[in-house]
Amino acid sequence: MSEKITAENLDQVIQKNKEIKTEIERCNRVVLTTFNRMQVSSPPQLAIQLLRAYGLIQMPVDNHYFSGAIYVKEDKKIPFINTALPRVNQYFAAWHELYHLLFDGVSFDHLIEPETTMEERKAEYFASKMLLGNLMIYFSELPEDMDFRSKVYNCMTVFQTPYKAVLIALYEVAAQMDNSALMSMVKENFDNVHQNISERFGELGLDNTLVLPSYVVDVSSLQSKIKECEQERPDLSYHKDNELFLARVMEKIKLVTGD
Repeated sequence: MSEKITAENLDQVIQKNKEIKTEIERCNRVVLTTFNRMQVSSPPQLAIQLLRAYGLIQMPVDNHYFSGAIYVKEDKKIPFINTALPRVNQYFAAWHELYHLLFDGVSFDHLIEPETTMEERKAEYFASKMLLGNLMIYFSELPEDMDFRSKVYNCMTVFQTPYKAVLIALYEVAAQMDNSALMSMVKENFDNVHQNISERFGELGLDNTLVLPSYVVDVSSLQSKIKECEQERPDLSYHKDNELFLARVMEKIKLVTGD
């Protein structure tokens, strides 16, 4: 589980990012050079496409602290994204889970607690780096008379990234530049509760669907993976187990969605 980040522990988070920066930048390069053969230009869509190869499950879960997970079934790892969260959170969760699938060598061993905690930080930093690009350049070119919160909302729209992810990235660059004014502004706004964020996006002429849930229900990728396995090795007996697993997933979806 990712750590809860507040204004109070923001400096510790930035210090951890500094320690893992070289490793995570290497992971980012690997994804862009090895896993993007389709040349998908949209980072959120690239993440979803890559997750589908693992049998991605998308469905709404009424828990705002649960963004996604990797379910392990025998030697198979199946990614899950909670579509009851705003779309920007879903995109961030997709890259977070991809880090675990592609680069995490310890989190699936539940006996290694300290290492798994750091792997969560790596997954968060990886997602941020995959989505945010040259954030500071864009942020600095926004109108000077625009209020800070509106600037962050514009960044969220352009990079399709959650509010706190934008603030953490801004704080990190501000610390590197010794920009104490921006650091203070980030901390001042970090823990603020958003009221009517969708309406505010609309007032600013921004795409408010990014801060709304999609409520997508999709298990087609998992269904395809099961059929693919059956066609490749029809003699194996565990296909029935896979079908039962999918049936249980579908039953849970019906319970959540009320269908």
